[in-house]
Amino acid sequence: MFGFRSHHVALLLTLALCNTGCPVVVAGAAAGGAAGATVSAKEGQEKHYSPLTYAGTVLADLVYVPAKVAVATVGAATSGAAYLITLGDTDVSNNIWNSSVNGDYVLTPAMIEGDEPIHFTGE
Repeated sequence: MFGFRSHHVALLLTLALCNTGCPVVVAGAAAGGAAGATVSAKEGQEKHYSPLTYAGTVLADLVYVPAKVAVATVGAATSGAAYLITLGDTDVSNNIWNSSVNGDYVLTPAMIEGDEPIHFTGE
């Protein structure tokens, strides 16, 4: 798929948000939408999208990226708390972690057009 499915991405985006604020999130969302277009082209997909789809992808990412980062951040903290509260029960903490941190961090034109599913949470 797109490759932005890692807890490392959540951590980096959270650190960027905490250190520099909203402009970084906006720039990241715009860059993510553009990157999605680039990745779609690089993966050998011959489907071309309209300029309106690319613009819609960037605009959707302006809302989607900060929401995903917020959910991942709260989920990561909750997962850690659950690990401590349950005295090391990794099943509980892993379920919380996988549900909140895994998933797509950036929307692509294929997702906007309905060609690929959007996974906000982990599967």
